[in-house]
Amino acid sequence: MDCGFLINEESLEGMLPDVYAHYRAPVLGALTLFFEGLSARRLETIARQQATLPSNATASERLVLLARNCPVLHKLGQTLARDRNLSAELRGRLQQLESSSPSIALSTVEKVLTHELGPLDRLGVTLSAPALAEASVAVVVAFRRGEETAFNTVFKVLKPGVAEYLEEELNLLERIGSFLDERCDLLGIPNLDYRQSFEMVRDKLQNEVRLDKEQQNLCLAREFYKSDPGVQIPAVLLDLCTPRVTAMERVIGEKATEYPRDLWNGRRRMATLIIEALIARPIFSRADRAPFHADPHAGNLFATNDGRLAVVDWSLIGSLTERERISIMQIMLGAISFQTERIVTALGEVSMRHSIGLPALRSVVCKWVDRLRDGGLPGFVWLTGLLDEAVGKAGLRFGADLMLFRKALLMIENVVADLGAGSATIDQVLLREFLLHFSAEWPSRFLSLPDSRSFATRISNSDLAQLMLSLPWRAIRMA
Repeated sequence: MDCGFLINEESLEGMLPDVYAHYRAPVLGALTLFFEGLSARRLETIARQQATLPSNATASERLVLLARNCPVLHKLGQTLARDRNLSAELRGRLQQLESSSPSIALSTVEKVLTHELGPLDRLGVTLSAPALAEASVAVVVAFRRGEETAFNTVFKVLKPGVAEYLEEELNLLERIGSFLDERCDLLGIPNLDYRQSFEMVRDKLQNEVRLDKEQQNLCLAREFYKSDPGVQIPAVLLDLCTPRVTAMERVIGEKATEYPRDLWNGRRRMATLIIEALIARPIFSRADRAPFHADPHAGNLFATNDGRLAVVDWSLIGSLTERERISIMQIMLGAISFQTERIVTALGEVSMRHSIGLPALRSVVCKWVDRLRDGGLPGFVWLTGLLDEAVGKAGLRFGADLMLFRKALLMIENVVADLGAGSATIDQVLLREFLLHFSAEWPSRFLSLPDSRSFATRISNSDLAQLMLSLPWRAIRMA
């Protein structure tokens, strides 16, 4: 089956503007390889679905319909849905993938539930029609138990066949990774060891269809955020859970990005809550491994009716190690004091590749430090820009969790922008959170060893002394 009617060079020109022009050839090659690798049965299903669209349907419409039936493409679409570098028409189509109207009949959902839990009437369970929403791998339906009158709980149920679909597509990713690795120079893309990168996140993506894993993650997240009154993590009803079904508390509210636009203070407060909960909380955690939500697209972030931020779908989760958070702080300290080698060392400590091109890495770091010599302070955009260029031009390689955290930061930045706040807001919130934690640390610092970094900020007293000594020299350099 020819995929040219779905995706071709002309359609990509309309969807990917000039800023992404160098990605058109690799995207076309990867999608073609992906499409051709699907089973004949799935290709037949896709062809029937595409035939339901009018003959003048746009490439964006066709691509989004394809993504609805391919979990990996669905997940990719959710990641890119709010990227302002994409065309407005494509963004609008992709945002339909964040949370869409269910295409699966309630009777089908009921059959799955009966198979997993037994007859629903014996459990006193009544389903609410229609289903609430459908995501990349599951459908969500509200229910009540016994004499309850309100449908305050929901089932998250795997879609039939989705586990097999995901397995097939993850296997294709390895082939696509090899395809890109072999043609980096021809396609004009950075040499990033694409196959190895895809393999590193494979296990994470497989958990998308392991709802028993998500149930564990939900319990972990509730414990992690239990002291934060502004955040709601749905409670799990373990007696009604299986590896294919999660029963949990229902979130009452609306997608965070749909907060009424005339309520500016409310939208800004919601953006602040998102930054605090999803970026600051894991970075400034005292835990040895700090969990973070690895899929924070707008469909997983809700503004509740009581003014909280509800975070749902914890199937994809990562964690930041103490070493990684120390390195992040060392990068920031090096930036403030113009210490290039300090930043180079910190970057090297989080790289999965031992043979980093140090000259290239120093060149990248010097470039980004030079941007600070006009008196500005390093912030969110500066840090993420440095990390991205270190990966693209100096061969830096992150582990799976740090790769997921970078992806999560991109999604959060786009969601916050849609709420009317920008990277400056992220910098303000993170600086405020740093100062709050730093202030709270002072009493214990007097009893700590000079090199101890067992603080939320992961900065030792020795680090502070070195910074104080370097500041006069920075003032001289800036003069």
